[in-house]
Amino acid sequence: MTRFIAPVCCAALFAGGSAASANAQAAAAQVHVDAARAAVAAAPKTPNATLHTFKALFDQACAKPMLPDQMRTNDRSAVVPRKDWFAFPANVFDNLYFIGTKTAGVWAINTPEGVIVIDANFHYSSKELVMGLLNFGIEPENIKYVLVTHAHDDRYWGAKALQDTYPNARIGMSAADWDLVAKDNSPAQFKPKRDLVIADGQKITLGDVTVTAYVTPGHTPGTLSFIIEPLWNKKSIASDEGRHVAAIWGGTDPSIGRQGVQYYPDGQTMMRTHIASLRRFIDLGEKAGVDTVLTPTLAHGNMVEKLRQWRIRNPDHSAIAEVSVKFEGEPHPFVSTEAVDRFNKVLLECYEAQLAWRTGS
Repeated sequence: MTRFIAPVCCAALFAGGSAASANAQAAAAQVHVDAARAAVAAAPKTPNATLHTFKALFDQACAKPMLPDQMRTNDRSAVVPRKDWFAFPANVFDNLYFIGTKTAGVWAINTPEGVIVIDANFHYSSKELVMGLLNFGIEPENIKYVLVTHAHDDRYWGAKALQDTYPNARIGMSAADWDLVAKDNSPAQFKPKRDLVIADGQKITLGDVTVTAYVTPGHTPGTLSFIIEPLWNKKSIASDEGRHVAAIWGGTDPSIGRQGVQYYPDGQTMMRTHIASLRRFIDLGEKAGVDTVLTPTLAHGNMVEKLRQWRIRNPDHSAIAEVSVKFEGEPHPFVSTEAVDRFNKVLLECYEAQLAWRTGS
């Protein structure tokens, strides 16, 4: 009977070691989760404090994962009724427009030399979104660039419709994400032909506005994140003379693969890639003087409430214009360097927690 003692002891030690390792992972992750939670909300006396909250970002990015990581396989090719995705456009800065949707942040920059659209949404919504520019007297035929943050269905499927409708518009993605488009299992009719390949650090300038694109692998292998400058706010009720700079982090949640393509060999590699890209983009944003966060997923930046407040402060209907007078002199609800710092803190700490959960798994 004694010959069985050593294997049994080894098994017990292994089980004990596994439990200790799991506890250590959980404890390390919790430290980052707590740090992220502390950065969700602004101090009560901060201007526009209730607008600059990032609870939805925290809830998604800091959610404990189901391991091992799995590729998303759901088919989203069915047309969704308009009432479920349509959102009214808004002129957020003098030269920047929100054009939809209820969940996806699609943005348009207007310049004397043409329009830059960021993201194209689904095949059934993209044309109507850009037609929303007509609300502001902007002709969709003036679209010069459609820049796609990442090669997922809700970002690039609509690019094919725009490519067909506005042939002068260049569709831009990173080389890695153009490669994804070529090999993923999306229906062929939603795939734009390969067009503009965006390099890391490439500047797209129209008029006096420059969009600098950075390749930030993570959400996809070739996710693009953008710094947009300058944005002006001289014409609104809450006007100012400041030169504003916006950042768009191109994709938030961990994604090991979608649409039939696996991006990373394991979850640790995936999260280390996210963290390295985000740290670099935060540094680039600080050097550029970013004071505004725009998010591809509206909830992550509390964009729905910010847009609601912006419309209250700048009503189109003259009968309620007097309501906006009380907001004169107040800061723009999208602008806050303090909020930019907290947004980045929440995201980075959640990514570190995601890595900790996956360490040793």
